[in-house]
Amino acid sequence: MSNELIAIITEGNTERAIIDVLLAHDALKFNRQDMLQEEIIRCRNGKRFASQFLDKSFDRKIRVYRILDSRAENFNVPKAYERKISEVINLTTRPEIEILFILYHHDYQRYTNGNFAKPSIYVKDNYNDLNKVKSYQDNFDFWDQNFDMLISILKQYKSYHPNDETIADLLKD
Repeated sequence: MSNELIAIITEGNTERAIIDVLLAHDALKFNRQDMLQEEIIRCRNGKRFASQFLDKSFDRKIRVYRILDSRAENFNVPKAYERKISEVINLTTRPEIEILFILYHHDYQRYTNGNFAKPSIYVKDNYNDLNKVKSYQDNFDFWDQNFDMLISILKQYKSYHPNDETIADLLKD
C-alpha cells in the first residue's frame, strides 16, 4: 500500500483510455487499488472535485495528477480540503493528447513545421486508425493493441518536453 492515494483526473476520453491501457498493462508506478475510488476522474474543477471526492475521511493524503493540454488551467480546492491533498501535478499533453498519434505515424516534424489544425483534426484528416478520434473505445483498442509503441511514444513526447511533467513521468522505470 502506497503512502498516498492517487487521483487521476483526465480531460477527455482519449486521456482516460490511455491511462486505462497503462493500468491494464501494469505500466504505471501505481495500480488501480492505489487510486481514489479505484477510478479515473473526469472532474476538472477543483471546487467540484473537493465536494464530490474529498468529503470523506481518508487515512492517507491524496496526490492529484491532472492530465490536460493547457498549462494555464487552474485547479483551486477550497481551503478546508487543502490538507487532504499532498500535491497537485499537471501532466501536460500539448497541444492536445492526439499528438501521440502523430508521433505514432512518425509525422511530428511535418505537423510541427506546417500550419496545421489541432492534432485531433490532423489525425482525423490524415490517418485511418480510428473511426472516432475522441472515442474512448477506439482509443483504448488502438493503444492496447499497440502497447509497446504507446510506451515508446510517451517517452518520445517527454523527450520533446523535458521541462514539463508528462504521462511518461507516471511510468514504471
